[in-house]
Amino acid sequence: MRAQSGHIRFDKKVKYSDILPIYRDVFKRFLEETDQIPEDEPEYAEVLVEQNLLDLRNNRKPEGYNRSGNMRMMFPISDDVEFYFYGRGNDSEVPRITELVSKMLNKEGLKHDVEWDQMLLLEEKK
Repeated sequence: MRAQSGHIRFDKKVKYSDILPIYRDVFKRFLEETDQIPEDEPEYAEVLVEQNLLDLRNNRKPEGYNRSGNMRMMFPISDDVEFYFYGRGNDSEVPRITELVSKMLNKEGLKHDVEWDQMLLLEEKK
């Protein structure tokens, strides 16, 4: 499957704070799988995780990972609890990463749906 974005949309009953117990594992796994942990500054990844966890503890939308790199993990401006992975280029691993994270969320019992290429920007390009 080829997809530029993989969207995880949670059940209406899920709040941002409900993601807190699994978020550290999801975020770190995302960084590891996409090879985006800076080798010379591993504490940088920990600071990013802690910033996101602080938002989740306060039931707020976290930043995710919006840095330059081969893939991003974004929490869009929305009233719903959701996030998506966005890969650049044709060689994207978006489907693999999205499915991997979906399995992690299922194990935690967080109800969600997975959708593909739902970004408005991608619609405009077509």
